[in-house]
Amino acid sequence: MKKQEIDKLALSTPFWVEAVLTVVRAQQNANLWWCHEQSQCTSQGSSESDPPVSLPLILLLHGFPELGYSWRRVLAPLSEARKGYHVVAPDLRGYGRTGQGNAPFHVLNIVEDICALVKALGHESVALLVGHDFGSPVAGHCVLAHPALFKSVVFMSAPFIGVERPQLEGTSHSHGDESAKDKPISTLVHAVATSLAALSPPRKHYTAYFSTQHANKDILGETQEDLYNFLGGYYHMKSGAWDGNATTHPLPSASIPSPTIEQIAHDLATLPEYYVMPLHEDMQQLISRHARQNPGFTWPQEDAEAGRVYASEFARTGFQGGLNCYRCALSPPPPERVDELIVLSGRRVTIPAAFISGARDWGVYQTPGAVDKMRQLCGMEDEDFVLIEGAGHWVQQEAPEQVITEISRFLAKAEEKAA
Repeated sequence: MKKQEIDKLALSTPFWVEAVLTVVRAQQNANLWWCHEQSQCTSQGSSESDPPVSLPLILLLHGFPELGYSWRRVLAPLSEARKGYHVVAPDLRGYGRTGQGNAPFHVLNIVEDICALVKALGHESVALLVGHDFGSPVAGHCVLAHPALFKSVVFMSAPFIGVERPQLEGTSHSHGDESAKDKPISTLVHAVATSLAALSPPRKHYTAYFSTQHANKDILGETQEDLYNFLGGYYHMKSGAWDGNATTHPLPSASIPSPTIEQIAHDLATLPEYYVMPLHEDMQQLISRHARQNPGFTWPQEDAEAGRVYASEFARTGFQGGLNCYRCALSPPPPERVDELIVLSGRRVTIPAAFISGARDWGVYQTPGAVDKMRQLCGMEDEDFVLIEGAGHWVQQEAPEQVITEISRFLAKAEEKAA
């Protein structure tokens, strides 16, 4: 596929995004919503007219294991910033009410979903695209594939370091003493798997675990109460409230020009167990073990109801849709996507870009060298790389006021530059 063909893709509406679009059409009097309920959308703000297409559009993309609901604390304030925005936070493919099919989940298919949603909303461009956690690489692929559609981007909690050039058939992942610094996580996970398993005690990368056939069953547990407790423990362990996240820092191999696979594996093993797990333990067992040792591994009182929302929804849908995104990320791309990925792998982010995360989020540093590579890829200014003190991985839920402030500041600057 030629570059011009990728730039001018005529995107149809995939069937798996129809549930989201049905919600949008049903709520044409809402200024903003999170596309979560199939019959109606939980919304804030309203007008007597059709969707406010005259207002600039902000799209908020959630991560794993989350929903559009994770943006509940920032939706209304963002819609009221400056002259007003049309703010939408959809459930992504495989989550919530978007359909129960489990394939295909390649990131470029999700990019098509986002573009179809923009079209269905009646907008010709997106003033700001925000991606948190797994939504960050989705946002990155969106702005590389369609730079004219998206005017600015914010990556949250997961540095975006570009598109990995597809490996040619017959080649293998790097092994031995070859440096893996700055490699995308998909390449890094394969490269260090043997070295992690050889450690004492043996370890494995969480994305490799999430790609297994049994991960969905493990995480769901036996009852919805099990699931509620698991999610509460998982959210707590990755939040700023857990002491294990108090002293995040770049891994030593990030400052080594050509670290070996063994050096990187040794560094990764110093990360919390939710990122580099015991080899013979699943995620449910890991969280349960920590919860037994720490009664605080549960939902804080102010988020107890949110925990019920997540548990109820994931008990209904399971996690397989989201987990399939990890599986796709660690697998060779579909043949029909190879040409597109080759083109995208040579592109830089040319629109204004920012990064926001909690200062207590190890996700910022889990891939050695990722922060520097992201800043180079995007030409990111110092003031637009923001770590919010006290917050962990779920930064838009833990520190919504600070997130709103930083997004509003960045958006104002981006719009002034474009004027």
